Amino acid sequence: MKGNKTVKYAIEVLSIIAGVVIAFFLKPTEALSAEALKVLGIFVWGVINLIIALAPSYVIGLVMAMLWFATKAVGLSTIFSGFAGSTWWLIVGVMGLGAAVKNSGLLKRLSLYSLKWFKPTYTGQVLALVIMGLLIASLIPSTTAKCAIMGSLALGISDELDLPKKGKGRFGLLLALWLGFNISGNVFINASFQGYMVLGILPEATQATYTWMTWFIRCLPWTIVLFVTYFLYIKTAFREETTKVISKEYIDQQFKELGSLKRDEKITAAVMAVALVLFIFEQKTGIGSVVVSVLGMCVLTFTGVIGPKEFINNTLWPLVVFIGIALGFGAVFNAVGISSWMVGLLTPLTTGLNNPYLFVVVIALITYVIRFFVDQITVNTVLIAVLYPLAEKIGIDPWIACIVVYHCSIVFYPLYVHPNMMICLGALGGEENIETKHFAPADFVFMALNLVALLACVPVWHMFGMC
Repeated sequence: MKGNKTVKYAIEVLSIIAGVVIAFFLKPTEALSAEALKVLGIFVWGVINLIIALAPSYVIGLVMAMLWFATKAVGLSTIFSGFAGSTWWLIVGVMGLGAAVKNSGLLKRLSLYSLKWFKPTYTGQVLALVIMGLLIASLIPSTTAKCAIMGSLALGISDELDLPKKGKGRFGLLLALWLGFNISGNVFINASFQGYMVLGILPEATQATYTWMTWFIRCLPWTIVLFVTYFLYIKTAFREETTKVISKEYIDQQFKELGSLKRDEKITAAVMAVALVLFIFEQKTGIGSVVVSVLGMCVLTFTGVIGPKEFINNTLWPLVVFIGIALGFGAVFNAVGISSWMVGLLTPLTTGLNNPYLFVVVIALITYVIRFFVDQITVNTVLIAVLYPLAEKIGIDPWIACIVVYHCSIVFYPLYVHPNMMICLGALGGEENIETKHFAPADFVFMALNLVALLACVPVWHMFGMC
């Protein structure tokens, strides 16, 4: 949330008052015990603070955790249960793998092949960014790193094509970069650490159902519909009539700068290939993703591809700490009865929502509205924790509530709601090169096509007995 610091401080005072009133002055009821009210009051304060962002999210999470413990509302083992589960360690492992891919230069080398495999024209390179983004998605779990690394390549492509500054073509390449290297993070569970994060919020029985393959298959209709329709939108709405063709000399120069395939790239490619195969065939091999990711990271450390410095610098430790606390929200709510209370409170409002089409539309619209004001991580952790018990109550697989929120949280307008789009914008030369007036209509088109793509999943989900 952007805003004047004075306004933020005023909201902070109100959040403290609200938290104290709920925690210590409301009378306990049969549905909400004194411990539940303490948890709820502190949680309300925490959510407001996550929105106004006066302090980093991990600090707010730690304060919430310590206040829950200090007020004797919940025990430490419950509060920090997220750190003990496999999901948190899985995230640490995949971030380590991502550090190796980023550090080795393998990502850029693979993406450069797009210049050779696809036509060296504007449409060909838009398609190249989208397809290569999908192909590379599973190799690195940081969409931020992918957008930052590939942004410079997209800028080079736009310059080689001689696209006019602030022209439609440059904005089209920006959207292609976003579609290929950011939105693809939702296609595969391991293409963004947030995939494991949002799954980890759900009940253990639900988590056990979703491997790399089941996630991919149940997202497949969304992937096909969204990527095809949004690519066609980019191709038609932002097409430049006169552009150059990328020269062979430019392609050769890019490869020359990278040099020959290095030792670290070879080792990283081998480890990632084995890891990806094991991710895909997890159900058949019985080897869990957490084992694969952590051992893969250890192999890369043993071979010297990454060391302590790279592991520390390329792992988002403040975010990892917050995720560990957020993964415990469900256990905390269940321990004091808040989950049951929320379901009882919301159930009267769910008339007709047992229709999966209506359920998807309502959850999508709620997420879209909230994302105008709240960052993606907060929306994904808090909103999913609140909504999945409701889905269970009306006979819908909790994963559906999770995936609708997750897919709808990747909106990019206003720009401050998604830092990755600002990274893409900066990589392509900022407002000097990109006409920002196109962002709002492009985002609204994405929101509409995204909703259509989610609705296209419903028959498949019904076939699997999920709704």
